[in-house]
Amino acid sequence: MNEPDQTFLPELESDFFKELLGRLEDPVFVKNNQHQWVFANQAFKDLIGCEDLIGKTDADLLPADQVENFYEGDNNVIRTQTSLTQEEQVGEGCYALVKKSPIRLPDQSIGLFGIIFDISEYRKVQLEVEKLRLAKVQSRTDPLTGLANRRYLETYFAQINEESQSVPMSTGLLHIDLDYFKAINDTKGHLVGDAVLVHLASTMRDSVGSTGFIARIGGDEFVVVIRDISQSALKGLAQKIISAVEKPVVLENEKCAFSISVGVALDSNGSLTLNEMLKFADMALYYAKDNGRGRYEEFTPRVQHEHNESRRQRDELRRALDENEFIPFYQPVYDAATLQMIGVEALARWDHPERGILLPFEFLHVVASERRMVDLDRAIMSAALNDARILQESGCAMPGLSINLSPESLASDDLVEYVQQLKPFPNGVFFELVESMLLDEPNGVLRDRLDGLRALGISLDIDDFGSGHTSLLGMLEAKPDRVKIDKRLTLPMTESQKHYDLVKSVIQIAQSLNMETIAEGVESQLHCEQLLELGCTSLQGFGLARPMPLSDLKALLLEKDAA
Repeated sequence: MNEPDQTFLPELESDFFKELLGRLEDPVFVKNNQHQWVFANQAFKDLIGCEDLIGKTDADLLPADQVENFYEGDNNVIRTQTSLTQEEQVGEGCYALVKKSPIRLPDQSIGLFGIIFDISEYRKVQLEVEKLRLAKVQSRTDPLTGLANRRYLETYFAQINEESQSVPMSTGLLHIDLDYFKAINDTKGHLVGDAVLVHLASTMRDSVGSTGFIARIGGDEFVVVIRDISQSALKGLAQKIISAVEKPVVLENEKCAFSISVGVALDSNGSLTLNEMLKFADMALYYAKDNGRGRYEEFTPRVQHEHNESRRQRDELRRALDENEFIPFYQPVYDAATLQMIGVEALARWDHPERGILLPFEFLHVVASERRMVDLDRAIMSAALNDARILQESGCAMPGLSINLSPESLASDDLVEYVQQLKPFPNGVFFELVESMLLDEPNGVLRDRLDGLRALGISLDIDDFGSGHTSLLGMLEAKPDRVKIDKRLTLPMTESQKHYDLVKSVIQIAQSLNMETIAEGVESQLHCEQLLELGCTSLQGFGLARPMPLSDLKALLLEKDAA
């Protein structure tokens, strides 16, 4: 083999390499182990903005924090004699990929050779891709809890529905709702409310694990979707989440204890749509709430029937309130000594267009579940005061009028203002408060509200006194004018010494506080005699008169006046 002709291999001097590197468009530099530049091409000088670089260091031109970072990388290359690649931002929107490699300098010391590639366009595209990715994530993620949102749930469910067409598989769905979440927000504040939601999301993640899909679809509503699961396992998961949530926690420095209700629905072959599954789980959820909360209920035909019936009742309730179908019936109150009528109590009745007059036990549970107690109270209050004016104008004055006031009404911020606009009042208007309102000593807000009612000329009764929730401290603060003895004490007193003694004690307590007493549940002459003997002031019960409509009350009053 012939040797190459050496005359055609010129020796390449260092000037040649300097010129070669100098022509590169990418910045190139060489540093010694003292961080001094010993070579830099024109592209690097233009990048740095300095023509006289040789012998200088980064410290001569750059901020201290940036210099420290550069030196750390340089020292690592020289010490380990291994290459290093770093990405650095070198200006507004400008990014560079810097590759540093060890190099032996002419004096045999180790320096480094660096070359810089402009990757600004690449990074720009990369950042745009990342923005699109984040936007996609944000478009399907709930920002507070980090769970999937409703849109993502819909996409996910459409996907598993499509998969089930080729491989049928069961799909389980849990519809989860926090019990009394509005009360948490109102009493502890929205920061605590948000912390509760975040805690619930975390608890569900721990309980469900990686096998399920979790989404927040409303303020305090969540959905869990599980594939290929049995009915018993799905109910077990529901109970597992309920039990985990019930453990008290401290959130935002507030000790919180709360519960959830869960609706359970299972599609055995994955053929139902999301809306159908949510509809069934929602029925079960409402059934769980109506039957005590803090529990789960699975969707069944019975649940569907109960849900449809409940929805019918709710629709009827809304119509009844809108069309003033709730009316007062009046039960007379009698003086214990003379048995003369001294007042009436207005009691709520539903004048149903098809079913006739309905008693409270037939509709109060619907009113309470729909949170319409304030509306019902005000409907009866307004109608009763209007009836009193009608009687007065007809020359047949109504005696003292008692109107029941629920805890929800007493808690209304505009109660006093609402009552004021119903003036003028007949003489002797009483609001009856259930004694459970006095479990604790009334706070400043409650005391001010009661004082505001008194300033309007309203007197106060404590209803069902002795039913087991009495707070004497609370009663001292509320200062009612009368107490009504619960009929569960009065009815058996004629045959039970224990109940007789309890009624006696209640009357003595009221007398010591200068309060009058009204005994409910009076059904016999013996009741009247014993209660008068014990010092009871007034009597009320079926043995004296049953609740009656306005027309019957008017006839009774006319008969009384004629006597």
